[in-house]
Amino acid sequence: MDIVDFEVNASALAGALAGLDRNTYRHSQRVQRLAVMIGKIMGLTQGELTTLSLGSLLHDVGKKYVPREILLKETTLAQEEWEVIELHPVYGWEYANAVNLGQVTQEIILHHHLWFDGQGGYPGHEEPVCPSLLAQITTVADVVDAMTQDRPYRRALSVETSLDYLQEKSGSQFGPDVVEIVIQNLAEIVSVMNV
Repeated sequence: MDIVDFEVNASALAGALAGLDRNTYRHSQRVQRLAVMIGKIMGLTQGELTTLSLGSLLHDVGKKYVPREILLKETTLAQEEWEVIELHPVYGWEYANAVNLGQVTQEIILHHHLWFDGQGGYPGHEEPVCPSLLAQITTVADVVDAMTQDRPYRRALSVETSLDYLQEKSGSQFGPDVVEIVIQNLAEIVSVMNV
């Protein structure tokens, strides 16, 4: 599947991606592919797909500001280390704002850990907010990829386990329409994940 083309300040995009470690960069590429596929199935416009492609690719750009000894730690993180990592959406939003990537792209980056019901997620949300559909899609793509890939602190989980988690949290953590699309199009989703 071809990634949707997008126009953006080339130096800003290159600078964003250059600061990511190899694993985060590859994760971001897989999330982008998966998010764009979901968006196409859901019938998003070309403009929405363009924004989704950029926002999902850069969803973790804030991790370039997280100390590598925390980001790449191979053992369980201490509470204070998790608190540093949980700030990466805010760091990413600040970067996207500084280089003028557009409000919707900034919101995808800021909200990619915000729960569908507005009640959970990482810091940066003083009051409940329902994330946009583009952020909801990015959230699901992010979680599916994160669960089904090896991480420094754990082995990859099965696709079935990740789907069970999506279904369990549908309507609270995840947008139910997005979860339904993933479940109904599982074969295509798995093919994109394995590229």
